[in-house]
Order: sequence, then structure tokens, then C-alpha cells
Amino acid sequence: MSIEALYSEIEQTQAVWKELYGLMLQAQYDTNAPRAVIGNVSVATFHRRVEWGFELLYGMRPASEDDISWLAINGRSTEISAQLVVFKSHAQSSLNFLRQNWRDNLSIRDANNNLSWQLFDESANIANQDAAGNFAQMQNSLNQLMIYVAQLLPLCKTEGVADLSARAQAMGDVIREIEGLRNEAKKLAKAAEHGAAGAVEKEKAVQAVVAQAEAAYAKLQALQQQSTTDSASVTALVAQIKTTGASAQTLEQQITAYKVKFDAFQTELDDRLEQFSEFETNTKTAEAENAKRAAEIDRLTKLADTMISGATTAGLATSLEETRARYEDRMNGAKTGFYWAVAILILSAFPLVVQLVPGLFGSWFPAPNPNQDGTPYAVLGKIFLLLPATWLTVFFTKSYAEYFHLEREYAHKAALAKSVDGFKRQAPKYEEEITAEVFMEIRTNPASRAGPEPAAHPLYDVLSKAVLKVIGKDGKKEDKA
Repeated sequence: MSIEALYSEIEQTQAVWKELYGLMLQAQYDTNAPRAVIGNVSVATFHRRVEWGFELLYGMRPASEDDISWLAINGRSTEISAQLVVFKSHAQSSLNFLRQNWRDNLSIRDANNNLSWQLFDESANIANQDAAGNFAQMQNSLNQLMIYVAQLLPLCKTEGVADLSARAQAMGDVIREIEGLRNEAKKLAKAAEHGAAGAVEKEKAVQAVVAQAEAAYAKLQALQQQSTTDSASVTALVAQIKTTGASAQTLEQQITAYKVKFDAFQTELDDRLEQFSEFETNTKTAEAENAKRAAEIDRLTKLADTMISGATTAGLATSLEETRARYEDRMNGAKTGFYWAVAILILSAFPLVVQLVPGLFGSWFPAPNPNQDGTPYAVLGKIFLLLPATWLTVFFTKSYAEYFHLEREYAHKAALAKSVDGFKRQAPKYEEEITAEVFMEIRTNPASRAGPEPAAHPLYDVLSKAVLKVIGKDGKKEDKA
């Protein structure tokens, strides 16, 4: 191992220990209390031992590897380096712990007065470490280093260590020189006392000058900054001017090209203006024609409105007329049915007439047997033969009356629909009233109005008398019995 390598290791170890001890002091750790793990001495005492050991090692450093003392140190360099590595590694371990948990207000407390560290950030306990093991190893390494130093120190004395007389003489010379300097310092002190008053005034003047100088310096700095800014601006402007010059040339070329295009555009524009004049003339002519067409359109529109109105009225009248015709057909059908019902009724009444008026038809119909056909039940049976025909006659009578009523209503509505347009033309002032009245009349449901009463049955009186007569005979027979 070389001298530089060994003493580089010593310097690194000392630097690690100094940083560790400095953090302990900064964290307000009690370095004056004795600790059992380091031989019942305080950390401050341990620190002085460490520094003393390093100073001894530095004091034994040979000037070169050719020095005789290097032969002695080189024999123990491996052991010394090993102990330095152990000391440094354990010191580095505690140092890393403090670095990782460091805070601005960090404080280190000892839990057992034997290097059991508790790290507090104000009142909060943020981390703990038992540093006793590290310090025990550092204590052992330091003791071993001191043994090596004690062994090597007699062998590494410098040439001037044994010559105490020369050193004493040199010390005396130094002391005498110091005494002379002390006397001279006294004289200078007296002179300084006399010059103190003037120095105060000069100090004030100097302070004023310094203030002015500072102001001037500030102005110079501002001017320098402004100059720097202006210089940059000028440089930028120069570059911009160059760019503008190049752009101007390009622009001139573009203007020349645009001029040719503009001439062509001007020619085209003149043609367009001429075409526009023609278009304007044609537009005026078209506007006049459009005005005539608009008047014609208004006339045709009014005529169309009149025709549409008439067509609507005509359509309504046609619809009502068709409805009236349908009801007329149904009325005629009901009338025909009525005729057939009357015929059937007359045929059904022959047996009853023969029963009631014997011999009326002579030999055309045989006379009824009094024993068989004279009973009330026989008469009632013949009366029941009249019921279907009577019912059919009544049905067609009512149907005819109803259809007659509806046909008459729709004929009235159709007549109103056909005449409403003429009424409005004859009385235009009352057009709305006429329209409303006709509308109200047309919208009225014909079924809501009462129709005519149907005609009474022609045989009702005869049948009622016959029934009463039969019932009367039956009552007399029962009385005789």
C-alpha cells in the first residue's frame, strides 16, 4: 500500500467521523455524559481521542517512501487500513441513519444513557436506533489504532525531535521577536487611539462615498443590463432587416407577377361590367313583365278563390243531395214494403172475417162449424195469424215516416248549400252572417229533430172490437155454466 492510499483512507475516515459528530452536536445530543459502551467516557472525550489519534497518524507521515520511517509504517499499513475501514463503516452506518431522518428541528435523546438514540421532531418520535454497537466497534478500532501508533511512534521520530536545545533556542528567538512585536503593538495602539477620532469621521465620509458608489454601481448595472438588452434588440433588428430585405425582393417579384394578372383581371372585369349592364337592362325589362304577370296572377288568384269557394259549396250541395237521394230510395222501399204488408194483412184477416161474419162470401168460403170454430180459442188463433202481418205493417209505417223526415231534412240542407253562394253575392255585407247561419243549419243533426207521427193501423179498431166481442162471449158461456 502506498503512502497516498493509506493517508487517503485516514482522511476519509476522519471526514466521516467529523460529519457524524457535527450532526450529533447540531441535534443537541448530550456529548458530556459518560457512556459505558465507550469505556465510561463521554462522547466529547471519545471525540478528542479520535482526533488525537488522527493527529498522531498525520504526525508520523513520512516525506516519501524512501524515508526510513515508511519502512516501519508499511509493515503495519494493512492492519491500520483494516481498523480504519471498520471504524469508518460503523461511523458511516450511524451517519446514514441520521441523514435519512434529518429534520430542521431534529433532536437526539438517549433512552438508556448508553447510545440508544431516539430521534424527535419537536415532540414527535420519528425514528430510533441503538448506536451502541457501532460505537463499541469504533472504540475497539480506535484502541487497536492507538496500539499501532504507540508501537510505531518511537520508530518514526523526525530528525529534529531529539535536538531539544536547538528547538529551545529557536523558541527563545521566537519569544524575543514576539516581545518586540508586542512593544511595537503598544506604540501602534497609542497611535491608533489618536487616529480613532479622525477615523470615525473618515469612516462616515467613506460610508457616504460607498453609498454613492453603490448607487453608481446600481446605475451601471442597470445600464449594462439595458445595453445588453439593446444589443440583443439591435441584433434581432439587423436580422429582421436582412429578412425584410430578402422579403422585399421576393415581394417585388410577386408584385410584377401580380401586375400582369391584374391587367388580365381588369380586362375581364371590363367584360363583366358590360355583361352586367346588359343584365341590368334585361332585369328592368323582366321586372316590368313580372309586374304584368303579378297583376294577372292576382286576377287569376281571385278568380280561383271564387271558383274554389263555389266548388266547395257545390261539393257540399252534391253530397247532401246524394244523401237525400239515398233516403228517398229507402223511403220508396219502405212504401213498397208497406204495400206488401197491407196485402199480407188482408189475406191474414180473411179467416177472422169469415168467423165473425158467416156467409159474407157465400159459397166462396165454407161456413164455420159452431161447435169447433165458435170457441174463443179458435177466434184467438185466427187473431194471432194477424200479428206478424200487423207487426210488419207497423214497422214499414214507422220506417216510411222516418225516411220521409230525413229525406225532407237533407233536401232542405241541399237547397241551402246550393243557394248560399248566390245569397253571399247578392248581399256581400252579410256574407259572414249568411255563412254562419247556413253552417249552423247544415251542421244540425236531422235525427235530433222530431219526425212526423206514423199513421195509425187501419184495422186496429176492428181487431180491438173483435177481441172484445170474443172475450164477451166467452164470459157469458162461463156464467151459464
